[in-house]
Amino acid sequence: MVAMQRAVSRRHVLTALAVAAVVALGLVYLLGVRTTWGQRLDATALRGRDVLRPRTVAAAGTLLGTIDVASLVFVGGAIVFVALARRRPLLALGAGCVIAGSIITTELLKRLFLPRPFLGIIDPLGRVASFPSGHTTVAFSLAIGALLAAPQRFRALVAVMGALYTTGIGVGVVATAHHRPSDPIGAVLVVTAWGAAIAAVLLGVSVDAPPDVRDRGVSPTLALGGVGLLIIAFVGLLGTAVAIKIDRLGTVELSGAFYGACAAVTGAVLVAIAALLAALRGVSLDPPPPEDGSDELGYAPPVAAEERP
Repeated sequence: MVAMQRAVSRRHVLTALAVAAVVALGLVYLLGVRTTWGQRLDATALRGRDVLRPRTVAAAGTLLGTIDVASLVFVGGAIVFVALARRRPLLALGAGCVIAGSIITTELLKRLFLPRPFLGIIDPLGRVASFPSGHTTVAFSLAIGALLAAPQRFRALVAVMGALYTTGIGVGVVATAHHRPSDPIGAVLVVTAWGAAIAAVLLGVSVDAPPDVRDRGVSPTLALGGVGLLIIAFVGLLGTAVAIKIDRLGTVELSGAFYGACAAVTGAVLVAIAALLAALRGVSLDPPPPEDGSDELGYAPPVAAEERP
């Protein structure tokens, strides 16, 4: 009874997280794409990328090159295969739904449902509708898919690795001017909504487990780091907005706007993955162990001779 109540409580938390991500996605779109101020902030941040050295931009482009159809099929297939090898078909299905659902959602939003109005703001992308970022969606969906499919004892490690890779891709699409800063943030929110929703469904086949000590330390650290970066980004972008308001943009270092945007992208990734990690703390997402005593890979310990029938 207690376990059932705990599962229902966690399901409510995950559902609330999914709803919050959808609401935040709408707000980021309205403020960053549908307003003159939002478009000017994005354009200013893209102008600030001129501070980067050509070698740095080339490195970012190389990292973005790791995102293609072949790598998506290979890494996504590996995540599903690991879940199936652990005899967890529902986790394999859940991870696949997060990856496929997030990517399809991003493409539909960008191409059909979230147009970019022309408000007189010119940037390197012109009038191309680029919200949310497809590259960042792929990276973060793979990270969250792996997070759901991984055994509980590896969840913290997967979260950190996924956050690092997604941050690199999210910052990289801005550094190379493939996307505006609001685009990778939108992608993170799309994947967060899918990840939280699928995790809430998977709770129906999960069992309680002792909270892993690594989860206990990693989740707050990621959350605090993410919140700190978001605060820094807010202060920086607020300064840029004030300079735009009083027509003194020339007095502001444009590099500050770029680095503030990078901090916002990184902070969004860290807060999102920390929230999912915290919501899943103490939950294995695995069904009860088999009655024969076999482990998650199907191995059963040998039976002593005197215990055999």
